Amino acid sequence: MDASADIDKPASSRRTRKKERTRREIYEAAMGLFNEKDYDDVTIGDICERADVAKATFFLHFPNKAALLSEFNEKLTSGIREQLEGFKGSATDKFCFVISELAGEWQRNAPVMRKMTREFVDALPTLEAGKAANESLLTLTMELIREAQKAGEFRKIAPPHRLAAAFVAASSALTIEWTEIPGVDTSETHKELLDVLLNGLRQKPK
Repeated sequence: MDASADIDKPASSRRTRKKERTRREIYEAAMGLFNEKDYDDVTIGDICERADVAKATFFLHFPNKAALLSEFNEKLTSGIREQLEGFKGSATDKFCFVISELAGEWQRNAPVMRKMTREFVDALPTLEAGKAANESLLTLTMELIREAQKAGEFRKIAPPHRLAAAFVAASSALTIEWTEIPGVDTSETHKELLDVLLNGLRQKPK
């Protein structure tokens, strides 16, 4: 066995932890600034100063300011996963809970998320942007749909990954609409989407 491989593992682990810590500090610095002043008034330089990192370090983690959106969704999805541990209820209940939490958190952060999402979408083709911003949500949605199909709550009309992709695509479209139309409540639009999808997915009584 190569002894050098064992020596490299702790060093690699430390580098990974340091990288994750730096990414987290950049994200937290940015969100703190976004809560203090308008999103458009916060520069990458401001974020770097608050996080105490060089601009080059920022760009190692995020290509631009709007790319923080994917980190927001990642952390949000991770937090919801923790809440699902020991969750009492059916797979359908879990699915409804997840969508409610996601939409609610976006609505609570509406001033920042509207502008960040608009900038994120403008920087990428719509389909590519949706995939990049919602990868963690796509995985979680697929897992919940698979669980619901296995429990007999959802019809097996298509594979979980395809149904999850359809849901996330529709959710992304609603979110983009939300950024463009003042007064739209993303919680309400996602309730409507959920109602449509569940009525098409639920197992019909025998």
